Formats: sequence, C-alpha cells, structure tokens
Amino acid sequence: MRRYNIYTSIPIAGRYELMKENPHPSGKADEDYWNECFTWQDLKKVIPFLRSQGWKFTIEPVKEDEIYGNIHIFSFTYGVNHEFRVINISGLRVIMARDIGKDKSIKEFLKPIGY
Repeated sequence: MRRYNIYTSIPIAGRYELMKENPHPSGKADEDYWNECFTWQDLKKVIPFLRSQGWKFTIEPVKEDEIYGNIHIFSFTYGVNHEFRVINISGLRVIMARDIGKDKSIKEFLKPIGY
C-alpha cells in the first residue's frame, strides 16, 4: 500500500509540509508517521483545494517499508521554531507546518562541535 507526502509553496508565505491530523497517536514514530501521510482518497480532496488556492505543490509517494526513521516536522517539534496552521479540507483536518528558524543555507553551514 502506498501513501503520500505533500509539500506546498505559498506565495510570500513560503514552503509548507502538509500532513494529515492523527487524532490517536500511538507513540510509535513509524506508525504515527504512516498515519499522518495521505492516502489516495485523501489526495482526491486535498489536491483540488490546493489548486483552487493557486498554490504550487509536490507529492512524494511513500511505501510502508521506507518509513523507518522518518518523522514529519510538526510531529517532532510540536510548533517549536515552526509555524503551523490547521485547515479543514472537505472534512479532513490538515496540518501545515514550516520551519521559521534559521535560513537553510545557514543551517547547512553550521555544524556541532566535533562533527
């Protein structure tokens, strides 16, 4: 079974990671990540909404055997150094999260001592 991650770029606001709200987290990172990914049926609701807003988006397919060690931004930080919004799309609650910390090029340049 395949699920999908969605990333969207909103003019002026920046790039957001979208994830489906997981109302019953299990505490197991892999299982929670999988439940936050979009199904094909979810895409049928979300994509028309994104297009109607004029937002550019990227869809990445994810297989269950590829998710080990993956985590969504919001799941990891719960809003620390990240902006997030919750939107309702045809009865589906979607979390939009983006990093508002340091610029990506600065993050890549900075390295912890000893690395």
